[in-house]
Amino acid sequence: MSLVQIQTLKDLSEKDRTSILRRESLDLDDIIKEVIHPLAAAFEKNAHTALREASLRFDKVIPEPMLLTRYHLQQALERVKKSSAKSLEAFSLAMQNIREFHKAQIPTSFDTQIAGNTLGYKFVPFDSAALYVPGGKALYPSTVMMGVIPAQIAGVENILLLSPPEKESGQVSDIVQAVAALSGVTGILQAGGAQAVLAAAYGIPELGISQADFIYGPGNIYVAAAKNFVAQKNLSGIDSFAGPSEVLIISDHRSNPYWLAHDLLAQAEHDENSSAILLVTDRDLAQRTSEMLEKAIESRGTRSHITRAAMQRNGYIFIVDSLQEAVEFSNLYAPEHLEIQTENPLELLPAIKCAGSIFLGDYAPVAAGDYYTGTNHILPTSSAARYASGVSVQSFYRRVTWQHITRPGLQAGAAAIEEMSKVEGLFDEHGWSVLARFEET
Repeated sequence: MSLVQIQTLKDLSEKDRTSILRRESLDLDDIIKEVIHPLAAAFEKNAHTALREASLRFDKVIPEPMLLTRYHLQQALERVKKSSAKSLEAFSLAMQNIREFHKAQIPTSFDTQIAGNTLGYKFVPFDSAALYVPGGKALYPSTVMMGVIPAQIAGVENILLLSPPEKESGQVSDIVQAVAALSGVTGILQAGGAQAVLAAAYGIPELGISQADFIYGPGNIYVAAAKNFVAQKNLSGIDSFAGPSEVLIISDHRSNPYWLAHDLLAQAEHDENSSAILLVTDRDLAQRTSEMLEKAIESRGTRSHITRAAMQRNGYIFIVDSLQEAVEFSNLYAPEHLEIQTENPLELLPAIKCAGSIFLGDYAPVAAGDYYTGTNHILPTSSAARYASGVSVQSFYRRVTWQHITRPGLQAGAAAIEEMSKVEGLFDEHGWSVLARFEET
């Protein structure tokens, strides 16, 4: 039996099509009720004690120190310079590209004259942000770069990393600390899961951790549940919902099946619940890609069981009648990552409306954006690309309007305001707050 079955997209039943498009989001209700609510109650009582007890329970260790300062990070950086200089050089090179791309995103405040008044729009950076960097199944120093650099460019002064300690050492890995040092992190809280998110949301004065304005970054179901909880309670802002990673590839008859197979597997490698979909106009290419998938995965190492499980659960190869049909399905699916490996990929770009990040051409695998090119890899998943965007410099601003209203400007609008306040039944105070300024006193 093939790893992934080949199907014709238009022959899918409405039920199957709907199931694929909606892909079951992580059900957080039970976790929030059974895990997050009791944990939050403990944090409200004594956040420091709750953090230590939860760390021992879930991370199986209380790291010492729990908060790594810039001094500790600098020490780790010096260790990595000696032990893994080549790795550090690679991350440093990627940081240059990420900084260059994100600097171009800095917004400009403005003001304008309307009806005799001056109206403006200004961007104010958050005071503090907390970035969750996963551990456990893999290390993600790349997420440190992607999360910290745009926040730093926006002007966020306090950037706290949340990351679980490694089981072996009881500490966050040196390479994560080193990249954090290069990125400009304020410190690292050595804690994972929901307890790390709640620590950032409530603040831990004993550790010098203030309440975060914004908590972001990928994580497991407990991290997602905690982020949703703190947003609902208005404790902190969060980025978009973070579910399993996903890729959708649009290809035509001249695509390379070997490359297509590896790009599908690269996304499936993340997690057993990751999704990988190929839309192809050529049945022969679909068959060759299917065969390549099986051959490629057989030669893989320690994570092949994860990759295989993901492909069997959420891997699809669909034959489409046209590239237009592929684009229409892609916009409905709203993938986290969209690859377009067609003869003229730029011709399809204007028609793409919903995607976290788009990769155009035969030489644009998702991994290039994950690590090196400069775009951000913290992206919306589970169809959230319909309404949300990836992390950017703009993610870290309060966007504030202001208005300087003159007497002539208010007087010009007084009659209209009076009429509208009467329509809404609010003239007694709303209307009079304007008219009072023109009464003889």
